[in-house]
Amino acid sequence: MTRQSGAVRIFLYNWPIYMGTWIVAIGLLVSLLVCLPLLPTVLAWLALLGAGVALAWSSFSLIVSGYIYDRSRLVSGEWIPELLAWRMDAWATIHAGLDAELELDRVMAGRCVARLDVFDPAVMSAPSIRRARLRTPAQKEALPCSPTALALADQTCDAIIVAFTAHEIRDRAARERFFEELRRSLRPGGRLLLVEHLRDFANFLAFGPGYLHFVAKSEWLRLASHAKLVVASETRITPWVMALTLERPL
Repeated sequence: MTRQSGAVRIFLYNWPIYMGTWIVAIGLLVSLLVCLPLLPTVLAWLALLGAGVALAWSSFSLIVSGYIYDRSRLVSGEWIPELLAWRMDAWATIHAGLDAELELDRVMAGRCVARLDVFDPAVMSAPSIRRARLRTPAQKEALPCSPTALALADQTCDAIIVAFTAHEIRDRAARERFFEELRRSLRPGGRLLLVEHLRDFANFLAFGPGYLHFVAKSEWLRLASHAKLVVASETRITPWVMALTLERPL
């Protein structure tokens, strides 16, 4: 199956925001051209600056998305085994219906014991995730289950990979329960690899107000502590994507 461009995917998932931004900004620029002689100079320049920033920001976010999902080292996944310390005899991947970002089967050793689709409209309320599920067919069959009740037996996995999914759980209590379930499913010494954009300055520069859809690093660390998982490593796959490895203590 041909993999759609990262920039195209991000646009399709969030097209009402992009189209709304472009329509408003272009409409403002056209209005300025018509009304420029009637407006105070300062007001005209502020309106021009606002329209320009909106157009530039939205366009830049698509350029960054194309780099992240098509050109960066994220795509190869070759960085994954090192972060998991080769504990991959039995591993699982958890997503919300979008499994195309990391080609895990190419880099993971051992046996995949589960592919779980944890989409739950009760706790994943963003319209973008619904559009994403409709527009992006799954690459491999996954078992549907709730993020608060994972379809994994106790201490089943040496490694669990959760990429670009956990932030979609918007409810705080549901996120805590999700991390408790992840810990339950890991064997002692097993590792959770969490791959996420962050609500930080780099993502603000790239995505503007859209960065608020992401979760701050402090929240991921709080959830790790809540679930009694320890930080084994933290690295940036790109300036905009963090890979956080959490370990269940022996």
